[in-house]
Amino acid sequence: MKSGNSRKHPRFELEAYVDYTGKEFLLNHEIHDISMGGMRLKTTELEEKGQVVDLIISFPDFDSVIELKGEVAWVKDNPEKEMGISFKNIGMRERKQLEQYLKHVKP
Repeated sequence: MKSGNSRKHPRFELEAYVDYTGKEFLLNHEIHDISMGGMRLKTTELEEKGQVVDLIISFPDFDSVIELKGEVAWVKDNPEKEMGISFKNIGMRERKQLEQYLKHVKP
């Protein structure tokens, strides 16, 4: 877990992947870290800040998939291409799945 910041939700490093659709449709991108509020991912193509994206998050250890909407909160082009995505309108089922997975990866 990351510490020393004022985030609303703690972030966890994990092994999970996301497919997302915004301006681009990109498959199997590694999630760097995730929380109940959003995630950071490395990507080959950056979306614009504010872009709404459809997300399909895959958790290999759980053989589980969560579909969510998100919004690009920030982009970083150097030294690696990264984006922060905040989750929007998480349903009860998806929230429960995400909570369950984060309990699993919590140190």
